[in-house]
Amino acid sequence: MKTWQAILGLALPIIALLAIVLSGGEILFGLMAALIVAAIFGLMIKLPWQGIEDAIISGGRNVLSAVIVMIMVGMLIGIWTISGTIPSIVYYGLKIIEPSFFLPLTFIICVITSLAIGSSWGTAGTVGVALFSVGTAMGFSGPLIAGCVISGALVGDKMSPLSDTTLLASATAKVKLFDHITSMFYTTVPAIIISLIAFGAIGLGHQTAEGYSNGVSGLTEGLSGQFHISIWNLVPMVLTIGLAFWKVPPISVFASGVVFSIIWALLMQDANLNQVLSAAFEGYTSATGVDDLDELVSGGGAIGMAAVILAALVAGMFAGTLHYLGVITVIMDRVVIYMRSARSLVYATLGTCLVLMLGGGGQYSTVTLPGTIFGDAYDKFDTNRAVLSRSTEDVGTMVDPIIPWTNGGIFYAGLFGVAVTDYLPFVFVALLSPLVAVFNTAIGIGLLRKTDPVKYRPLWRPMRGAMVAS
Repeated sequence: MKTWQAILGLALPIIALLAIVLSGGEILFGLMAALIVAAIFGLMIKLPWQGIEDAIISGGRNVLSAVIVMIMVGMLIGIWTISGTIPSIVYYGLKIIEPSFFLPLTFIICVITSLAIGSSWGTAGTVGVALFSVGTAMGFSGPLIAGCVISGALVGDKMSPLSDTTLLASATAKVKLFDHITSMFYTTVPAIIISLIAFGAIGLGHQTAEGYSNGVSGLTEGLSGQFHISIWNLVPMVLTIGLAFWKVPPISVFASGVVFSIIWALLMQDANLNQVLSAAFEGYTSATGVDDLDELVSGGGAIGMAAVILAALVAGMFAGTLHYLGVITVIMDRVVIYMRSARSLVYATLGTCLVLMLGGGGQYSTVTLPGTIFGDAYDKFDTNRAVLSRSTEDVGTMVDPIIPWTNGGIFYAGLFGVAVTDYLPFVFVALLSPLVAVFNTAIGIGLLRKTDPVKYRPLWRPMRGAMVAS
């Protein structure tokens, strides 16, 4: 395949997708259009229809585990509401946390949780959902809270030794795990610090509405009247996070959480089995007549995730089709040929990861493909492969939630009920990480030679005079 054909094969589906999304259409319709355009392009370059069909099916199959997790998360949210878990967290959060400190505390809590369990989805789907409810009750906007939660959750997804993307990035680039993690400090630490300052500043500038105290009193009284509020209601969430910490497979974690939470709801609340199962599948519906309270504790359920699940399946089919077309591999192979320096190589890695993500490649493909293809080029330019693995995560892991048609974007939008384009400006860590990577590369910070020890030394510029291949 010629280069221009590969570029056309990648650009046309994305243009079709963007045309529908930017005109106000649903992301699902955009993904369907992109899938159809990609399939037609495959036929135009004489690929057999059976191969295209197999690629579509294979792509859908590849996201089944993510789909199951989405179903389980929807069920957990409904059950944790009727069991009193989320209402108890909201109750104590409103009683204890000052609104001005809510955002930085939320960010820190999500960072710690995600580092402990190694999963951004697990963090957002557990403590993130509860904190979202607390923030909403305090008067913060949904997009802002979602951005804060996702920012914190992404840190662990990128930095935790338990994270699948961390393990994949180090393995495919052939870098020791903790060398890879240490190398990522160069871009992640500045992103965390700036994000924390930004959330702190926004929180301090937050003006609570007139009558806020009375409103909080009304909500807490309503919660305690509708649920049995107790610190023990946090047990189902603690158990679920604990299983994730011990690296139990994600589906098993959430399935165990669902079963235990059903039992807990029957023990702790005035609910029968039919009501609990209804909350699990259809979501919990509060009908107190107090609008703010009903809106706060209603939601969840597997059926409520149906649109998200369908979009994720189509996104997987689209990614599978693009992979079969081979357009991304052709483009990456051409990019390597034109590399002339270590800096250009890092820029190419970052850019390639972004193209892969825009093409629906998802985190795994975006982290693994560049790590495999660019490895020899990093050796040629006397650049430590820890820089390669770091660069793949700077974009591959971090950008996933801020692109509407990736599984991450689809998941978070469905989880919080907030459009990706609305929460995008507040996912500071995701926006800053690639920018810090570009800035560091431009001035040489953290551009380690092959023989340099992988240590975190802020502002260290080890490759000032070694920017071209020998």
